[in-house]
Amino acid sequence: MQKKPNVIIILTDDQGYGDMAAHGNPWLKTPNLDWLNDNAISLESFHTDPLCAPSRAALISGKYSFGAGVYSTLNGRYYMDPNIKTIANYFKDGGYATAMFGKWHLGDVYPYRPENRGFDVATIFGGGVIGETPDYWNNDYFDDTYQVNGKNTKFEGYCTDVWFDSATKFIDDQLAATKPFFCYLPTNAPHGPFNIAPSYYQKYIDMGVPPKRAKFFGMIEGIDENIGKLMDHLRAKNAFDDTIIIFFGDNGTATGCDTDKNGWVKDGFNAGMRGKKGTTYEGAHRNTCFITTPKNILGEARKVYGLTAQFDLLPTLIDICGLPEGENLDGVSMAQALKAGETHLNEDRVIMIHNMQLDMPQKYKDYTVLKNNMRLVRPLTNESNPMLRGSFGSSKDVNPEIYNIDKDLYEEHDCYEENQELAIELTRCYEEWYDDRLQEAMKFKPFFLMKNQPITMTAHAWHECTKMTFSQRQIREGVDSNGYLVIEVVDPGTYKFELRRYPREADLALAASCEELPATECIADGEKAGKIYNIVAADIRVASEKKESTVAEGAKEVVFEVNLTEGMHHLRTRFFLENGKSIGAYYVYAEKVD
Repeated sequence: MQKKPNVIIILTDDQGYGDMAAHGNPWLKTPNLDWLNDNAISLESFHTDPLCAPSRAALISGKYSFGAGVYSTLNGRYYMDPNIKTIANYFKDGGYATAMFGKWHLGDVYPYRPENRGFDVATIFGGGVIGETPDYWNNDYFDDTYQVNGKNTKFEGYCTDVWFDSATKFIDDQLAATKPFFCYLPTNAPHGPFNIAPSYYQKYIDMGVPPKRAKFFGMIEGIDENIGKLMDHLRAKNAFDDTIIIFFGDNGTATGCDTDKNGWVKDGFNAGMRGKKGTTYEGAHRNTCFITTPKNILGEARKVYGLTAQFDLLPTLIDICGLPEGENLDGVSMAQALKAGETHLNEDRVIMIHNMQLDMPQKYKDYTVLKNNMRLVRPLTNESNPMLRGSFGSSKDVNPEIYNIDKDLYEEHDCYEENQELAIELTRCYEEWYDDRLQEAMKFKPFFLMKNQPITMTAHAWHECTKMTFSQRQIREGVDSNGYLVIEVVDPGTYKFELRRYPREADLALAASCEELPATECIADGEKAGKIYNIVAADIRVASEKKESTVAEGAKEVVFEVNLTEGMHHLRTRFFLENGKSIGAYYVYAEKVD
């Protein structure tokens, strides 16, 4: 019986197609990524979502992110439907050991975490960025506390090094056990905050690169260094030729260039593309994808053209690794075509790209439809937004844009007038695609309340909030905002709710400040001392229940016990201030008590 190949997927955060030397970047030095460019299959028209959590959902599920219910990085809309079978489930069912190390960003609590979704081992941080509201208090990329299968664990070293070192140990354990492994390595770098040692970024400042971009480049250099160490380790263990390595970035560059409001590059490098992370043009969603082909399992290393996407990787790996058959996948397997040595795939395929950073989805917002070399681009503007026009029946009609990428990569020359039939065809494709997935997308992904499963809920998941409170910096600033959380009571009964302004590990009073954290040569910005709120009372509203309490001087929390019936409910909390105003409890801890 032929030995199953090991698989490693390395996914970087906010590194775009142009953020490596092999793709023409005039500053960066990335020898190991350059080696992959020359010695792996390179998918030359590979596309992702324009934002990080949706891209991860599409990879992990093999489905469009919109259909997996992940279309934003905020408002709890990054929690992926717990009923979806994940890439780790497929590998585990196929006899593999499974692990991930780094950025999950698909849910912070049971049953959304990776250890609940098929990963035997998972080391992650909370939220989508180290230092966000669900993360361990005061994590800053260096010597942080991460969750290992849900347990807070202190680590030494820089985050990127921690992920790769942990992965290497997992790999060694599986090699010793002669068990095939699937290792998912999603780094949080080079996403900001741009905390990195000067030994990585000073050389770029000396070249004249702006400081923030210099640190962004330094973080990429650190990733590249770790990729080289990992490949050398596999070679030393005689495992390199038994391991498929896949590398890609989750969206267009965030910091490798600056653009104006129309997506035109003002400075930096974007490999000749218009737009960057979070927009609709090519630079927002076209990215690198390298796939090694050990023992020519997928034919010779080469450039491969034709539309592909991150949700194609799961069905491709199912075929290569002999995993159980995929269930309701949107992706298309590349396995047979690659094994046959093909260099052009998926003629006339249509792919949708949707930028939907909202609590509730909005049709026609910031989308792109791809077919062969043509792009229908519909950026939402004041003219095209029916919400801003005030009337969905308005006669004002704004045409989308059409570009031929083969002739016009920078998308300067709109050829809509010559391609109106194509515009109608691709618009209809988008409309059907959106309508087919809207019901799944709009489903709330609740916090499940049940016995023996204490849970932490944060302001990061607020719906209908007036101001976002997704980072610990905003907790420190004391954002004057509130929203509601969606809970689903699985086991009816009495639940204890503990309301806090700061997380438990901070061990701070509701009315306290928190210490200032100064900037250093490694820590880019530092943090100001926390705003002091004079909190005098609190209340909780959930289902038909409302309870109130005064706040004792020096209290760190306010505790309520509420009897809840089975089913889905909205939960809203308030801290009342001395001046009569109120804010939401940024942290809520809940557990069943009877």
